Order: sequence, then structure tokens, then C-alpha cells
Amino acid sequence: MARMTLRLGEILFPKPVRRAPGRGFRRARRFQRGQAMLEILIVFIFLIPLIFGGIELSRGVAVRAALDSGVGVAARALAVDPTQWSWAGIVVTQTVEQNVFGMAGIGEPHLEAYDSAGGQIDGDISLLSYGAPFYLVGWATYTPEIPLISLSPVSMTIRVRHYGVIERMN
Repeated sequence: MARMTLRLGEILFPKPVRRAPGRGFRRARRFQRGQAMLEILIVFIFLIPLIFGGIELSRGVAVRAALDSGVGVAARALAVDPTQWSWAGIVVTQTVEQNVFGMAGIGEPHLEAYDSAGGQIDGDISLLSYGAPFYLVGWATYTPEIPLISLSPVSMTIRVRHYGVIERMN
């Protein structure tokens, strides 16, 4: 009678049973391919809005930077020459329109002037006296567009504020 010895390694790590390749293995491989496609699809459903959301976030930051730059230039120009109100509005509009990402989803930029007490100045900042403080508020609406997310169009208002002091009178 043959003596049968059982080792601990064989109990813990049994050798796999080898089967001849047949129909069962082909079917299993086909299901694995289908499972991989489903997993990729699920990942893409979450990954695509995340990527485009990041792009839209960077567009919003670029619009704010362009608006901030334009309003800053306008405030400085009006501090030096308060009669240049129309030029200041053009500068803000052109600065926002020339941002890196284009104008899709961005409303027309607006510019408003306020005196030190917070009262709105109706476009004629030259009525302020020498040394009078003022501030400009620039704002534009921004509507991000993210694919695969069907929310109602959510628009936000981006506002920037720059202060100035009338330095010279004509």
C-alpha cells in the first residue's frame, strides 16, 4: 500500500486544477471583456464631468482675472483723468473679451462708479473734486457649461472692486 503524505504547504496552497480549454473558458473571457467595458463606462460617467468641471472652473478664474485687470486699469486711468469714462468702459469690455478661453457663457461686462459714501456716480466721475476717493465695480455674468450634468443653467455674477483717488483735474 502506498503511503500518502500530506504536507502543510499543499493544504495551504493547493495546486490549481488544470482543465482543457473549452467552451467554458471562452464564455468566461467574453464576460470579462464585457465587465471591463462596463467598468470603463462607469468611470467615464464620473470622470468626464469632473474634467469639464475643472475646465469650467479655470474659465471662471480667467474671467475674474481679466475683469480684475480691466477694472484696475480703468480705475487708474480715471484717477489720472476723470473725463475718460467711456474709454474706461471700453477697456474693461475689451480686456474681458480677450481672455484666453473666449466669451462662451460670459455676459457683457458692466462698470459702475461709486463715491466714498457708497453713492453711485452716474457716469460722470469728473464731478468729484481733487483728492476725492472713489471706487469702481466691474461685474459680468458667467454660466458654466458642464456636459452630462443637466442642471438648469446656473449663472453667477463675478464682481471685482478697485479703489482710486482723483489725482488730477483738467
